[in-house]
Amino acid sequence: MTTFGALASARFKTQPRRAVRDQPDSGGRSESPVSIGMNEDHAAIQFGTVQLFVVVYLQKLAIGPLSFQISLPILLMLGHVGFMLLTGRMQFAPLRLCCYMMFAGSCLLSQAISGAKFSIPSIVELLLIYSFLTVTSFVSESAYRLLLKRFVAMMIIPALIVFIQYFYQKMTGLSDPISMNRLLPKSVLLQHFFYDAHYPWNSTFQRPNGFFFLEPSVVSLFAASAAIIELTYFKRIRYALLMIAATAFSMGGTGLTMLLIASPFLLARQALPVALLVVVTAFIALLAVVTLDVPLPLLSRVNELHHTTSSAGGRIWIPAQYFIKLLFDPSYFLAGTGAGSTTTSLGNPWPVLKLINEYGLLTTILYVALYLMAVSRSYNLPLAIALSIIFNFTGGYLLDGIIVQFIALIFCMIVPLSRGATGLPSGSTRSSRQPKVVGVRALPGTPCSSGLGY
Repeated sequence: MTTFGALASARFKTQPRRAVRDQPDSGGRSESPVSIGMNEDHAAIQFGTVQLFVVVYLQKLAIGPLSFQISLPILLMLGHVGFMLLTGRMQFAPLRLCCYMMFAGSCLLSQAISGAKFSIPSIVELLLIYSFLTVTSFVSESAYRLLLKRFVAMMIIPALIVFIQYFYQKMTGLSDPISMNRLLPKSVLLQHFFYDAHYPWNSTFQRPNGFFFLEPSVVSLFAASAAIIELTYFKRIRYALLMIAATAFSMGGTGLTMLLIASPFLLARQALPVALLVVVTAFIALLAVVTLDVPLPLLSRVNELHHTTSSAGGRIWIPAQYFIKLLFDPSYFLAGTGAGSTTTSLGNPWPVLKLINEYGLLTTILYVALYLMAVSRSYNLPLAIALSIIFNFTGGYLLDGIIVQFIALIFCMIVPLSRGATGLPSGSTRSSRQPKVVGVRALPGTPCSSGLGY
């Protein structure tokens, strides 16, 4: 009896603190820790699923007059995050929240001391969409994988639409047969995006945009993300090939660049047969593209880098030059030229270039710190690297709410923890090994526990 008492006491002491906080239900019985973890997983995954659906399928929709449109996905996420915080199903990440508050304060300070006119909608949008990087919820690894699997499933329909849009136009010589522009009035569609991107510009052929996406580059980014996730976690070849093919036939250099960036990290994780299969498949896909005479904007963009008037020059060469110039200009340390003042003379400005030009170097440093806190994770590393390079160094994505929302959902709003740490703050993550209990010897025939002592 003494041995049993000591063992029971030791097991109680080493149980996670979470179990002590169980609340009784209506029948007077306390809910088990496993049940609480499942409920938290369900709430977080339901949130992630709804918001991924919104980001994928509703990204073109907006409300308000054309002069002051508000993205519908941003409003939906704002309301959903508020509900999750009020009900205790989501929480603020303290370090990210502190960094965000300093970032917001620096933004406002820079506008106050610059003395230049600034755009209030621009600064409000900036502070709103990056506030999404401050909240988080913790789920089990299996729940996080379920969310990623649902995202890949959501991308199947847009991928198939990309094929229809491409091959219909190639076979008939007509323009895109599936266009949201023809179905919905301009007043409910988010403006200032190239919905109908002709290639070449004087032709009838329109680069596929997957119907639901803002531009061909955006559908290529999402399809490439789905392919990278599939190859990182699930390795279902049919889905990976579908997403890679959709990326190629969208003719978006953005997604193809992401695949190239992620490929070394993906191949390093695979067994040799799988790596060889991927290399052979990529080679066959390249041959198919050449045989079908599919123009790849990625290759043309590389040739355009030295032309300042080209798309590639405006996305990479011009922003790089101006960023280096402003980085060493002391007059841009605390303040810039004012929110919303960036012009086309800076090309298609990178987020760091737009920030240093409009808000100053200090604000830019705080932005980089906040972004790294949100994205620097040990999971989903190939996607994090590929997406971060594209987002920060290939165009004007700073106020692209859709991509910021996607980044927040995948990397910091839904955080996977080990089974032993599910539901605990990131600083309280426990090892999957149970601490050794001194002076207690396992009874003969008693199975050893490798989890939380249950």
